[in-house]
Amino acid sequence: MKTSANTKSIFLLLVLLLFIFSIISLSIGQVSFSIFDILDIFLGRSSDAMMMIITNIRLPRILVCLLAGASLALSGMLLQTLTHNPLADSGILGINTGAGMVIALSVSYLNIESHLVISFLPLIAMLGGCLTIMLVYLIARQKNNNISPTRLIITGVGVSTMLSGTMVSVVGSVNRYKVDYIVHWLSGQINGDNWTTLMNLAPLLIMLWCWTYSRSQTLNIMNLNDHTALALGLHLQKERLISLILATSLAAFSVILVGNITFIGLVAGHIARRLLGSNHFVSLPAAMLIGMLILLIADTISRVLLVGTGIPTGLIVAVLGAPYFLYLMAKVEK
Repeated sequence: MKTSANTKSIFLLLVLLLFIFSIISLSIGQVSFSIFDILDIFLGRSSDAMMMIITNIRLPRILVCLLAGASLALSGMLLQTLTHNPLADSGILGINTGAGMVIALSVSYLNIESHLVISFLPLIAMLGGCLTIMLVYLIARQKNNNISPTRLIITGVGVSTMLSGTMVSVVGSVNRYKVDYIVHWLSGQINGDNWTTLMNLAPLLIMLWCWTYSRSQTLNIMNLNDHTALALGLHLQKERLISLILATSLAAFSVILVGNITFIGLVAGHIARRLLGSNHFVSLPAAMLIGMLILLIADTISRVLLVGTGIPTGLIVAVLGAPYFLYLMAKVEK
């Protein structure tokens, strides 16, 4: 059990690290600025060129990383609580790819510049994610209705791989010029770093954050075994459905911003529990901060240190997260 002082220290450290890396990410790039230059920009004392670079290019990208990182971390935490499986993650279970599949179909067959299509895109992405996780569960379920953690993961990876291949084939047969867009999306290239997309999705994601956090006590009870949760008066089927809808929505909306990025929910959720325990009142916000840090650092590396290589942010996250996933999988199997 973490003491109050330890909890405050951990949160203070996470917030400080997030602030430091945000300033670093704002400062460095093909054109670098000092801390004082950044301060001048926010005080309105800089040149138009500097103002454009920061406010139109770097700041939206950083905000996208913060929004998507936190949302993917929350989605992972919800799925881990729902399945009692430390390996659960929206990317690994196929939710991201399912959302991406319907986005790819929308890009191929609909006028993506239409305001009506754009306004319904989050709902379409959520529907794709929901259908995919339902398919994964149906395939992974055994005759006695039990679901093995390893079987669930393997099924999720298989369905995700199948959908990824189908996605490229479908888009290529409709419009070969859009294949590059889908390939970039599959590798986790950030493409929602503009103020219009941010203004559309930020209110939805923040509302989902608040809704998720308001259910912390329910999630704590769901961490217990089924008999205890039922004895405490919890309507398990209803709460599981709500948790699944929340996790899918958070992941699907993030997919629109950053593409198919996996492992953030798995890594952020596991680290938050290791640091602060399983109490969702503190582990949920901690996971959000860790998710923000992971995606921000990965994107800064991709944008600055690997400039010109074409390596997207999602591949950096995968390089960092895959070894951690294998380590956790080995522990679960023991």
